[in-house]
Amino acid sequence: MPTIIALQVFYRTKDGDVEKIEQQPTSQETAAIKLDVARIVESIKKGGNAEYWYMVVKVRKSDGGFGYRTMIPKTLL
Repeated sequence: MPTIIALQVFYRTKDGDVEKIEQQPTSQETAAIKLDVARIVESIKKGGNAEYWYMVVKVRKSDGGFGYRTMIPKTLL
């Protein structure tokens, strides 16, 4: 299984800009990653300026290279 290097949450503001919050996961376990994402999304919601968000993870593949995987598709706020 690939190792998750970074959680990247992208969100589109009401002005039309796309912004990104990147954070290392606190653990490789699913529950910890869900909690990390929930904290990031909560901060985006509190900002009140976002229309939708989606999550991409940066992984280290077994060959040592990097890859990106969309984990949560666009979600309206």
